[in-house]
Amino acid sequence: MRKWTLILALLLLVISVSGCINSNVSRMDQLASTITDHLQQGDSYYNQAVASTNKLQYEQALTQTNNAFSEFDLGRSSTQEALIYARNSEKQVYINYFQLTLQELDLRLNATSELKMAIPYLQDNETTNANQHLDLANDYMKQSVALSTQKDQLVQQNAALFK
Repeated sequence: MRKWTLILALLLLVISVSGCINSNVSRMDQLASTITDHLQQGDSYYNQAVASTNKLQYEQALTQTNNAFSEFDLGRSSTQEALIYARNSEKQVYINYFQLTLQELDLRLNATSELKMAIPYLQDNETTNANQHLDLANDYMKQSVALSTQKDQLVQQNAALFK
């Protein structure tokens, strides 16, 4: 009788642990979709802000940088949550993926901040200061794109883990 009780207890333990792992992966999948949406929306607003800046529509550009920043920040919060689930799953690939995503979002937030700081200088025709911030914004965005490429490679190398 003890043997059956022990086997039943072990079976229940295995089932509960596997359920936790699957729920972590399921929650990460949901969050990954949310993060992707925030990244896409943030990119859209950022690109609109750049276009508005180039057209000298500075008020509109400021609004769009605020929207981009909000989207990237929401994506960052979701990524931090996903990283907790990734760490709980103990799968290094997921941990690496969300760490890269977090770095990518930090860079996009920095790029957006730099673009926003450049706009008042452009309004005042202070091109030297404006160009410094615009150069930084471009550098941050290039670094962000490089991390996005790294993430894509990680997904391709581990296609079975990413649906």
